[in-house]
Amino acid sequence: MDARQTIAIRNRIVSILVKRARLEAAKTQQECADFLGCSPSMFSQYERGMRGLSLPQLEALAYFLDVPVESLLDPEHPYEQQEEEQMPMSQIMELRQRILAVQLRKCREASGLTQQEMGEMLGCSAYMVSQYESGKSEIPLAELELAARQCGRTLDGFFDDDMVPLGPGVRQRQLVARLDELPPDVRDFVLKPTNSLYLRIALLLSDLKADNLRNIAETLLDITF
Repeated sequence: MDARQTIAIRNRIVSILVKRARLEAAKTQQECADFLGCSPSMFSQYERGMRGLSLPQLEALAYFLDVPVESLLDPEHPYEQQEEEQMPMSQIMELRQRILAVQLRKCREASGLTQQEMGEMLGCSAYMVSQYESGKSEIPLAELELAARQCGRTLDGFFDDDMVPLGPGVRQRQLVARLDELPPDVRDFVLKPTNSLYLRIALLLSDLKADNLRNIAETLLDITF
């Protein structure tokens, strides 16, 4: 299977997942298009797999529809849709596009590939690769995924949870997942309201320098003995 076929199939899979999430969130194509800053006809093409979404666009949609971005990539990824508060994403998407361009260039260079070689792998010109790497053109998701694979990486390495805000539902699920990773005794201690004072003390101590912590320990020893 050549690059163009791979990209077309990937775009179609993502389009189906996006449409499913949009319908479950009770959002219209117009609302999604307005949020992404594109026309309804353009969004319709995304949703039919005729055009590929970029990663910043997909991250923005995940926030808007309050679903994990992974659920728009993998049909097996479970999620529960919840209501969420909307916020503008235009500036975040613009900055994400620039960061993604740098990440793509570094990924290619680390693999020892030229822009010409990357273009041949993606089924596009070296000029288009240079446009992607300069942030002047958004690289569609399927092409980004293929480029990452050619460089021995996965798409996960391009995600940026710190920059892209999460919807309340997704944020809540992440917190619950992190709690589940704690040992049972630690989790029980953290969840106990009466232990909040000890947790606050631990937060304060974590910000202290090693010398200050050593002085506190020595003082406690003097008091004890």
